Amino acid sequence: MHCPEQYLKNNDMQRKDVENILNVYFKKMVWKSNEIVLDIGCGPGDITSDILYPLLKDKINQLVGVDKSIEMVEHAKKTYGCSKMDFKVLDIGNANDCSFYSNKFNKIFSFYCFHWVQNKVDSLRSMNLMLKSGGELLLNYLLVTPLVELYKFMDTEWQKYIKDIKQMSYVSYSKDDMREIITKAGFRIINLESSVKQYTFPDLSTILNTLKAVDELYNYLPEHLHDRYAAHVKEKLFEAQMVKVCPITGNAIFMCVPITVHAIKD
Repeated sequence: MHCPEQYLKNNDMQRKDVENILNVYFKKMVWKSNEIVLDIGCGPGDITSDILYPLLKDKINQLVGVDKSIEMVEHAKKTYGCSKMDFKVLDIGNANDCSFYSNKFNKIFSFYCFHWVQNKVDSLRSMNLMLKSGGELLLNYLLVTPLVELYKFMDTEWQKYIKDIKQMSYVSYSKDDMREIITKAGFRIINLESSVKQYTFPDLSTILNTLKAVDELYNYLPEHLHDRYAAHVKEKLFEAQMVKVCPITGNAIFMCVPITVHAIKD
């Protein structure tokens, strides 16, 4: 996930989901003037700039987008940076980095990022630390990470490369687990919802490109194996029953389990 251009071409699902989530939750949040807002996992900055910022610009003093990828942050800063919107490198899993922003923010948003975070317990504590009293958190991510599930189905040939991926979270928490973890991190949960969701793509290749844009395994594979690995991913998507293709329209339906949490720091 260090190639902004590739990700920008293949994040329609994420953009649509974020729009839908904000349509529901933004009006439920309590807003004052001149707030300082954090967007964790901003990636190349397009969702922060195109979707979140237009909702916030009249309510905030500053919107800060952060990501652990230097390449993503550099692209976001160069493309979207302005007086009210800045982008910085920050690893939410690094408590020391987060402590610099103690009691800094009125709101924290995070979309399609938290499923990559290894230590969710400490990261949620860091989010709580960074919020001011009365600050709100809107967190959305995939409860079950599709790539992690796919990796379980991969043939032995690919497992040696999968072991090299250190930054991915392989631990899955249930909805009830997350409710407990979020509460223990110091939040009062206003709403927590999760269910199996179907996303419709125009065709199977669009799903494959969407997954490829976030699949770190390509960084560890020799380039001559990329095409064969892509074919293997396609095969395993069906084996894992994560994808269905309509024989009439050719539309591909991708199944996953998102979770959305709206919580407050009292």
